[in-house]
Amino acid sequence: MTYRPEIDGLRAVAVVSVILFHAGVAGFSGGLVGVDVFLVISGYLITGIIVGQRSRGAFSLRSFWMRRIRRILPATLVVLVVCTPFALLWMMPDELEGFGQSLVSTILSGNNLLLYVSSGYFDTASEFKPLMHTWSLGVEEQFYLVFPLLLLVLLARGRRTALLGVAVLAVASIAVASWLVVVDPDAGFYLLPSRAWELLVGAGLALGMAGRGDAAPRLLGPRSAGAAAAVGLAAIVGAVVLVDGSTAVPPAVLAVPVVGTALVIAFAHEGTLAARVLSRPVMVGVGLISFSAYLWHQPLFAFARVWSPEQPPVVVFAALSFASLGLAWLTWRFVETPFRSPSAVRPRVFVPVIGSTVVVVTAFGLVLNAGDGLPGRVYGPDVLADGAIDVMYVQRLIESDAARFVDDDRLNVFVVGNSFSRDLGNAVLETYPDARLEMIHQPGVLGCFDAEPRPAHFDERYEQADLILYATDRTYEPCVRDDLDRAVADGKDMFVGGAKNFGDNANWIIRQGPVERALLTNRVPEEIVDRDRVARELVPAEHLVPWLDLAEGGRIPITDEEGRVLSPDRIHFTKYGAEYFGQRVLPETGLDAIMESVTPEE
Repeated sequence: MTYRPEIDGLRAVAVVSVILFHAGVAGFSGGLVGVDVFLVISGYLITGIIVGQRSRGAFSLRSFWMRRIRRILPATLVVLVVCTPFALLWMMPDELEGFGQSLVSTILSGNNLLLYVSSGYFDTASEFKPLMHTWSLGVEEQFYLVFPLLLLVLLARGRRTALLGVAVLAVASIAVASWLVVVDPDAGFYLLPSRAWELLVGAGLALGMAGRGDAAPRLLGPRSAGAAAAVGLAAIVGAVVLVDGSTAVPPAVLAVPVVGTALVIAFAHEGTLAARVLSRPVMVGVGLISFSAYLWHQPLFAFARVWSPEQPPVVVFAALSFASLGLAWLTWRFVETPFRSPSAVRPRVFVPVIGSTVVVVTAFGLVLNAGDGLPGRVYGPDVLADGAIDVMYVQRLIESDAARFVDDDRLNVFVVGNSFSRDLGNAVLETYPDARLEMIHQPGVLGCFDAEPRPAHFDERYEQADLILYATDRTYEPCVRDDLDRAVADGKDMFVGGAKNFGDNANWIIRQGPVERALLTNRVPEEIVDRDRVARELVPAEHLVPWLDLAEGGRIPITDEEGRVLSPDRIHFTKYGAEYFGQRVLPETGLDAIMESVTPEE
């Protein structure tokens, strides 16, 4: 394909938008649409390459995939290798375990799949993931594996058939994306079926323009073509400024920057205002290093957040944005450019160097995952012995899933909700270890008790229960008061767990010495304070377990007097967290008298 500097300029717009979005700069709330711009460009370029080489009888799938590997893998590996020692030094075990998983999934072109099953893009925690942004590489690489095969089949039946097939697939992908944005926004964001339409728009554009050179501008005439390109560029900029990137965005909205990108590619040829703007040397220069800039910016931002107890100021992210461009130039000059060329880095060098690096990085990622984030870096053997600080501690009540209570001599405790209710149950068990209790956990109840469909065995367990402990990580609905009134009317005791959270970042604990780790605190996020306020308004004080009563000046303890962490992941209790909060909060509630009544006298 003929080189077009305005496409590199378009890449510059895309990468700068993404960087400033992740930096939290005001006015770039929709900067994440830069990824959508990248996807359209990628679809256009790879389809143009396939069609052009096929028409000359020079296309080879093996060569195509090797070019993609040379284009993507060397720079990506450099970033992964550089990130690893900082992750080892600065990340707590749970976060380091996740980093190890991302190392492996990024190399296997599947970090979008990992992030989908393990978290949400819009979670606060995503800001602390150095490799979070490689989800988009996963989408592209999965497309590169499948689409060339499909395109060759379609092209064998003619270019019009190929164009029709691409259009049908794009419409199907839009339908999937429109459905998922409602029923499963994370799937709509991360997965190829709901992202493919953006790549396919670029592919369809390449098929339509193939063999016609600059015919697209001539179809409209110079003035109209220039206007179309300007409208396209304005659509991209408008989306960057106006789209709310903090939530899932439907395809109808994403169509604005996607169609805008297509208009620029189709009509921003030499002589148009859009082409002159995008072809300026600074734009082309940033566009040339855009891939490496994309790779570097998120690790820099994430590690800055990991290092700092508080959110770093915008000036730090501004400096890191420029640093990402500097690192990008070095990577482009000394890694991307030579490794992309078979004559500069021959296969007999490329294969063993890249292959051995892949093996080492993958093996290390597997070690971090299998080793639970290497907690021995942080804790002594006495703390590690019983899994007290492991994130799986909260899961132990899942084993208490019997269909009914069976011991009439014990207090029947029905724990209802999600993992937050298990935290409440664990706090009771740690605070009152001698109380005669039989505890059953009921998962899957995140709202009203009478909501349909009814969880299995719920009614039977409810009828037998003497005490109900209810908690979730969501803002409580008004019906929680109805459930409470019903339980009291049925002669049962019921307590509702208040909101809790251990701040946005606990990684900075690892940099503190053993003495300095005692009684550290983090600021409680404002949304958690609001959630707790709702709980206090809905639930009478005598039925509430107010965890945030331990927050002084808006700061919550994250370690105890001996420096042991109270939460493994900033939201749940470790064993020490259940003890610390339970022993300080529960005795101030009506639970204390209930537990004393079922605790044998010594």
